[in-house]
Amino acid sequence: MSEPPQARGPGFEAPRFQACYRHADRNTGISCQRCDRPICGECMQPASVGFQCPDCVRRDRSSVRAPRTRFGGALTSGSAPMTKILMGVLAGAYVLNLISSGLVANLLVLANFRVYGGEYWRLLTYGFSTYGLLHLLMSGLVLWIAGRTLEAVLGRWRFLALFVLSGLGGATGLFVFGPPELVAVGASAAVVGLLAANGIVKLRAGEDIRGDIGLLVLLLLYSFVMGFGGYLWIGQLGGMAVGALTGYVLAFAPRDRRTTVQALGLAGVAVLCAAAVVLRVSLGVG
Repeated sequence: MSEPPQARGPGFEAPRFQACYRHADRNTGISCQRCDRPICGECMQPASVGFQCPDCVRRDRSSVRAPRTRFGGALTSGSAPMTKILMGVLAGAYVLNLISSGLVANLLVLANFRVYGGEYWRLLTYGFSTYGLLHLLMSGLVLWIAGRTLEAVLGRWRFLALFVLSGLGGATGLFVFGPPELVAVGASAAVVGLLAANGIVKLRAGEDIRGDIGLLVLLLLYSFVMGFGGYLWIGQLGGMAVGALTGYVLAFAPRDRRTTVQALGLAGVAVLCAAAVVLRVSLGVG
């Protein structure tokens, strides 16, 4: 016959039950292996030894540096959030333009004579402007196809910089080489810049880029022959050139100084475009 619990001999200590530090109405005899706070069954997080509380597990995860791709982007389980945001911005601008009867487009599009008048923001907003539903859908499709891959290898902020600079490159080309009365939209120039950068990234990784080159040539020919204006191909070419240059900066930066070189390179691309605009303005209209 087994002896009663009170007769288990000297040295026996009954477990101490305390209220869980997160759920005061639940008593528990388990405590966190790191901070020794009492934790109930819902709060118990399995650890290599025993259990830990949610706060200690969260601190451990925040202190672990996310692994990086060879181009500097963080390896995450996300599903291209910046690509979706950019698509949402393009769609939102289109809808707001419909609601405002063209007011939004008048603020976003590149208008050379207005840039001469000091509205330099149009060089940046040009890449977020579209012309009609078909242009929006085509730009969104290319952004979705190329953007997810590029964002995965570059990271969301490098990818955003690439998109903005590609649009700036297209606007710079149109402003420098286009007539003063030129008005143009540029989402397609920005996404074509993404395609050019994607080719550079693939080249750095040792992949075949002949298909990418062929696609870019076809898009350039299409914009030249069937474009929405005689100067559209200049914007496309500017977006391609700056997208490829930005892609080169991001892909070929030396590993030991990657972040610094990439930041300086991106700033250098922006300064190059700004210098071309300033030079054109100094020469005057004509």
